[in-house]
Amino acid sequence: MRHVRFAPYSRHAELPDALEDHDLMPMSTSVPRYTADEIRRFPDDRLRYEVIHGQLFVTPSPGTRHQRAVRELTRLLQAYLVRHQLGECLTAPFEVLFADDSAVQPDLLVVLASQRDRLTAERFHGAPSLVVEVVSFSSKRTDRLEKRELYRAERVAEYWIVDTDRRHVERWRPGDESPEIVTTELVWRPVASAPALAIALEPLFQVVWEGLER
Repeated sequence: MRHVRFAPYSRHAELPDALEDHDLMPMSTSVPRYTADEIRRFPDDRLRYEVIHGQLFVTPSPGTRHQRAVRELTRLLQAYLVRHQLGECLTAPFEVLFADDSAVQPDLLVVLASQRDRLTAERFHGAPSLVVEVVSFSSKRTDRLEKRELYRAERVAEYWIVDTDRRHVERWRPGDESPEIVTTELVWRPVASAPALAIALEPLFQVVWEGLER
């Protein structure tokens, strides 16, 4: 197993420190490439390890607002899915495997009943019906760039980026050139046969920020 050194709050593997001047010599360098199987063997050290097209991303433990947002959205989504017998909501740490070199752990994902044949005891294979990422200081670039492009390419039906600072949700669908910015009510209807779920964002973000406004 390769060992990688990380800078504080870095999402990316660092190359080794530069050699002393007198040791410098012409040489080729390359960024290490990783597989899903390799990152599964990384230590359980409260960091989230993900790989996208062989590139390693490392995210530190999230903060209070992030965890509250995940909790509230999980509660709302799971209750809706159970009520209408549509599927289930799962939360990180849980692996979604797209390819041997692309495995991520979304904050939330929804697996519909029609997709359960791709759900195993260890992970989900392929594109979930819904993926939700709650951005934090250390993850906002990855969530909006690398993960967004991965989810678009893999045809994830809906991708929500929850921004607790701006108190809105960025909704992406395959083919979108820009997100729909939702600030008041987020409406989701995964199947035509069931009524839509409507999530009021103002009270949600009030819970997320409670006691933290200062």
